[in-house]
Amino acid sequence: MSQSSTPIGPPMLTPRTVYILIWMAMAGLFAGGTFVIVWWIYNQLQAQAPAPAPPSPVYAAYSNLPSNYIKPESLAAMTAYTNANPQPQNVQVLTGWTTAQISSYMVSQVSGGLKVDCSYCHNIANFGQEEGYPNAVNKTKARAMMLMSADLNKNHVAKLPTSVGAYEVTCATCHNGKPQFETYPAKIQNTLPAAYRLPLNLDYPGGLVVTGRDDVGLEDVTLNQQTMYHMNVSLGQGCTFCHNARYFPSYEVDQKQYASWMLQMSKHIQETYVAPGGRASEGIMAGKTPSCWMCHQGARVPPGAARPGQAPPQLSARPEQAAVPAQP
Repeated sequence: MSQSSTPIGPPMLTPRTVYILIWMAMAGLFAGGTFVIVWWIYNQLQAQAPAPAPPSPVYAAYSNLPSNYIKPESLAAMTAYTNANPQPQNVQVLTGWTTAQISSYMVSQVSGGLKVDCSYCHNIANFGQEEGYPNAVNKTKARAMMLMSADLNKNHVAKLPTSVGAYEVTCATCHNGKPQFETYPAKIQNTLPAAYRLPLNLDYPGGLVVTGRDDVGLEDVTLNQQTMYHMNVSLGQGCTFCHNARYFPSYEVDQKQYASWMLQMSKHIQETYVAPGGRASEGIMAGKTPSCWMCHQGARVPPGAARPGQAPPQLSARPEQAAVPAQP
């Protein structure tokens, strides 16, 4: 009986098998290396990324950073003044509050809303001083703006239902962390003419309605579209946020009514605080015409809007819900 000639030992690998094994090994090496590199880059970025800004307890979607806008010597001077004068001097707007309560409001909402030091409005050697120091004019203007906030909250913002958030106007709503607020920055004009402004000479509601009418010309249609674009950019919303896309003239979407009220408010600001009697030089807004961007800053809810109960009762449309700062 003849013996088999089949060799004993491991099977021979064909060139194709060797190629596949080498390809798989190289692919695994590259995949593993890529994963390690991506993981390392991710961890480096995480380590370098700044911590998220703590949310403001007073304002909606508003950053408390930077937090060093009040100088230590100003805080020390305010503490000394508060201790020496438990009852305030020369208070004209925030009446009924103690000096400590007013100081708390000034730190959280006035300094916090503009990101400025106390000396921006006050002589820190005597917080009650009215005139005779460099920034006394800012103290007068701040009072006027507080009264404007009270007017807007009580006569315009109060029309908005509490279901939209019960936010109110206070310092940061327009200033948004800047001493000089912006109304029509170049970055939001984009395709609009540089000189575009809200048509506050019109009456609202209805001032911009052009759909389905044959008595309006191209000029009116262009103004309508420019204004809608300004609103889209300012609130970060599309047309259907306010409109029924099947019939634009209708008011069945609640936001359209709210937008009309806000246009009425903007017209009131223009006529009362920008150019009273047609004289911009006599207004308290340095001639700046109001815009939707001024408060909204690209967001549905203005990032500097006061949270419910945070506007002082003297400025609030809902004074019974307003929080009174605790005495330190």
